[in-house]
Amino acid sequence: MIYISLPVHTQPGAILSQLRNFAHFFPEAMVVLHVSAEARFTLDHLTAAIKAGNHCNALVNPRRAPTAWGNILQAHLTNIAFIRNRRDASRICLHASNDMLVRPGVQRYLAGGHNFCNRRIVQPGTRWRFGAAALADLELAKLRHKLGNIDVIGSQIEGSAYEADVMFAVAELIENTAQQRPSLPYPREEVWFSTLAHGLQAHVDGKPYVFSELHRFDRVFWQVQKRLDRLTGTGGAASMLLRRCVEYGMIKTGFHRIDRRWVDRIARDDTRFLSRYQTLDDGNNIWQVFERHGLFGVKRVPRRVDAGLRRYIESLGEATASEGRCDRRDTCVAGLMGQQNLRCPTRCRSQSRGAVTGRIVLAET
Repeated sequence: MIYISLPVHTQPGAILSQLRNFAHFFPEAMVVLHVSAEARFTLDHLTAAIKAGNHCNALVNPRRAPTAWGNILQAHLTNIAFIRNRRDASRICLHASNDMLVRPGVQRYLAGGHNFCNRRIVQPGTRWRFGAAALADLELAKLRHKLGNIDVIGSQIEGSAYEADVMFAVAELIENTAQQRPSLPYPREEVWFSTLAHGLQAHVDGKPYVFSELHRFDRVFWQVQKRLDRLTGTGGAASMLLRRCVEYGMIKTGFHRIDRRWVDRIARDDTRFLSRYQTLDDGNNIWQVFERHGLFGVKRVPRRVDAGLRRYIESLGEATASEGRCDRRDTCVAGLMGQQNLRCPTRCRSQSRGAVTGRIVLAET
């Protein structure tokens, strides 16, 4: 079974929207939801909404950890432990509550390899905003030393995927280490999984399948930063202040946001256009962002159910369902789970099979 680890904290309506999205474009996967301890709704509320919507592709993890920016690693680890207890996992994909898929074929893409993450080698002097914090993380340094002083390797978390045994081994390495907060806050999930997977010599032969708007921003911002460095130098307080001001101003412009045109380009696999974004230069390391023909989703999508971009992507999913496109009819989630009175979200042949008992409710530990 392919599992998706999905930490959530938004209102159930946005979560159900994402479950429908996975059902349309990745029907082979079962989504494990980790509800943040800070969420403003209860597990019972979410479970009732899932049942009312006949969403058969979701399990709600009863364990809840606090989450915040820079503190999502523990939520994924909690989901990995939950998935391990089910004893049927072949692969674990990692997602966020503000990404969505826009074309089918993820399962076929993953079937062509073992593990999928970036190899973003982080070195002193990197332009990546979280590089210095990752290099200074003492708890990560201990794990790197344990594996032979391995490199710090970053990876986008959304759309990365690992063999289940690799994820379980990484989780065992981390154990309680992740409970110690870093001296400089940064999103550990973007470093720890990829660093330790490489340290364990996992066979990494693919890249994440979700395109992030942050890569668009960095590509432009770092060109601006190079010009600023010529004026102010690097490393000084004045240089850092100017960089932060320029970065803040550029973020406010929103030039990098994902829009319908970007969704359409990825949905139709427009490699002629997308290829120019395939690599990124951190200043001392050029790394590959995604594989050719390997993009199936986007980030960042507003978490509001009435957001225009979310509604547009939902319409793509509905069109896919109406065409009856199901990549693996023999493993359709509706057919496997056998929900009574449940129509397969992709309207594949599994909907005609006899019903079998079973419901998706709050899962037991």
